Amino acid sequence: MAIRRSPKHKNPRHQHVTQIIFVALFALMFVGTGLAAYFAYKSSRVELSLEGEKTFDFSKEGNFTEPGFYARHCVFNRCRDLTDKVEIEITDAEKLQNREIGDYSISYRLDYLGETYTDAREIFIGDLTPPELTLNGPANVGLYMGETYIEPGYTATDNHDGDLTANVTVEGIPDTNVFGVYTLKYTVKDAAGNSAEATRRVFVYNWAAFTSEPIATLDDLRDYITRNGWDISFGFKNFEKGIEYTYRGDDLYYGASLVKTIDAMYTYETYGGNGGLTGLVRNAITYSNNSAHMALASQLGIDNLRQYAKNIGMTHHLQGSIYYGDTAYFCDTSVNDQMAEWTHLWELINNPVYGEELKWYFINSYWDNLSFPSGPLHMYKNGLYGNNYHESGIMFANSPFFMTFLSTEGWRWNMTYIMRDLAERTYLINETL
Repeated sequence: MAIRRSPKHKNPRHQHVTQIIFVALFALMFVGTGLAAYFAYKSSRVELSLEGEKTFDFSKEGNFTEPGFYARHCVFNRCRDLTDKVEIEITDAEKLQNREIGDYSISYRLDYLGETYTDAREIFIGDLTPPELTLNGPANVGLYMGETYIEPGYTATDNHDGDLTANVTVEGIPDTNVFGVYTLKYTVKDAAGNSAEATRRVFVYNWAAFTSEPIATLDDLRDYITRNGWDISFGFKNFEKGIEYTYRGDDLYYGASLVKTIDAMYTYETYGGNGGLTGLVRNAITYSNNSAHMALASQLGIDNLRQYAKNIGMTHHLQGSIYYGDTAYFCDTSVNDQMAEWTHLWELINNPVYGEELKWYFINSYWDNLSFPSGPLHMYKNGLYGNNYHESGIMFANSPFFMTFLSTEGWRWNMTYIMRDLAERTYLINETL
């Protein structure tokens, strides 16, 4: 007889534990998925970025070139490129392309997953072109004292605002009753604030013996001399501003009286004005006495005077003459020699010990051809020998300056007028520097 076995029954306790484990695993999976989704959501980002500057000013030059941009969607470290989905809009694109004045913007827009992302650039093109201001008539006008100044006029135009002539302002009024040089300043502005300026100078002469033609520059003075056919070399130096000018600086002239200037300079720089020589200096300089010069040269030593002149940059002092054979005490000179000599003399008259005394030997009215009405205080030395006329001097103007004129036309009866004419014009030129 067969034996029947009873079936095994599951342990209820074990079954319960299995269910709990299953539920727990399911819960963990649900939570893990949720957490993963949460962290994925938190790390997800959409970026729209512009490279380069966001503001451009092309008022002066250049055309706008897109610096670049990009868009992307990233989850963790994995990104999807969305750049081709970005829409670009340019305000007044044609005007921007033609560089018309104005403010422009370029907007960037990305629509993605129900969201909109934007950015923008600003472009500015302003009016930086100043108006054109043109003076009618000459930039320099010459008048004699008492004449009436008549404004030649002006015009002003702007590339955007058109005719601006009515907006021009003029500063400065020439007083033609007073000798001097007057500067008129013309100014105009456009709507953008760009301005233009111009100047006109009015030379009011009280001598100008030959013409009231305005001589505004040292080049003008050179041309004025040559147009008149005068055989005159000249030099100029403004001591404060360091401006020098020479015309035919190496041409030689017989300097019968200019040679005496070294006598005074050497005496004062070597002996400080002592040594009992001041009487001879006064006669040699103030009265251009030849005997006083020869006495000084003998006592001081001609070789000493030669070396002194060489040391300050003079080439021809007491070195002979191409004009005359008797050169024991006299010699030729040039504009460049005079420039070197009087530049050093300027230093000496500023010496606090003896400068004033030395200066006043050269300030007198003895045959003063650099003087003109309203002219400033000046020191000078001049002379005439045969057909050689020579003149050097320092004018104590607002900005002191030296001038020298050397000529072979001493025979001219009107040489005094020529020198005063040139001195007045040189003075006014100096006032404009």
